[in-house]
Amino acid sequence: MKNNSAVIIIPARLNSSRFPKKILCPIDGKPLIVRVLEQAKDLDLCECYIACCCEEVKKIVENYGGKAIVTNPDLASGTDRVFAALEKLDNKPKFVVNLQGDTPVFSANIIPEILKVLENNESIDMTTPVVFKKPTEEEKNENVVKVVFNNMEKKEPGKAIYFSRAAIPHNASAFFFHIGIYAYRYEALKKFVSLPSSYLEETERLEQLRAIQDGMEVWAVPVDGFALEVNVENDLKPVLKAISD
Repeated sequence: MKNNSAVIIIPARLNSSRFPKKILCPIDGKPLIVRVLEQAKDLDLCECYIACCCEEVKKIVENYGGKAIVTNPDLASGTDRVFAALEKLDNKPKFVVNLQGDTPVFSANIIPEILKVLENNESIDMTTPVVFKKPTEEEKNENVVKVVFNNMEKKEPGKAIYFSRAAIPHNASAFFFHIGIYAYRYEALKKFVSLPSSYLEETERLEQLRAIQDGMEVWAVPVDGFALEVNVENDLKPVLKAISD
C-alpha cells in the first residue's frame, strides 16, 4: 500500500557542465533519468515525479509513462527544483524524498529506511543515508563525502555533526560515506530553501551544512546498501555493469 503522506521528487536539469545532457544519456536503451524514475517507482512507496527544467525532458518522461513537472531552468540547486515542483502540487505531502536525477542505480532499502527514521521521530527535520566502510583510498577522494554523527560508534542513526570532503574523523579506523539522497519534512524543506547560503556550505560545497549551521535536526542513517551516480561519462561503466548483473 502506497504512503499517501510522502512523495519522491527527482530533480533533473540538462545543463551539466561536466557531462552535458547526461540525464538523457542512454543506459541500456533508456535515458538515464528514466532509469532513475523507474527504480523509484519500483519501490512502490509513494507517488514519484521528475522535477525538470524544460518541456523536452517532460515529454521524454511522459513517453515512458512517468510524471514530470517543469520548473524554472535557472534555479540554483536540485533542492530548489524539488521545492518548486512541490509548490505546483495541489496536495502538499508531509514527507519529501529528494532523489538525485543522476543516480540510476541505488539499493531498494535506502529510501524506506531514511523515511522510517524521519516518520518515527517528530524532532527530526531531515534524514540522509550513510555507509560504513573500512579505510581505503576512497576517503581521500574529495568527491566522496564523509560524515560524523551521534551514535556513529554504534552504527545507529544519529544527529549529524558535520559533513566534509576531507577524511573525518581524523585517524579513524573506519569512515561513514554519505549517499546524496534526502528525506525532509515538508515544512523543514520549505524553511531550508528560504535560508541564505552559509559559510560552511560555501567552503565545503555541501548544501546540507546550511541546515546544520541553522540548527536544523539533520540525521544520518546507516544503511547496508549503495548508490551509483553519473557525474562524468566514465561513471557509466559501473552503472552498465550493475544493470547487467
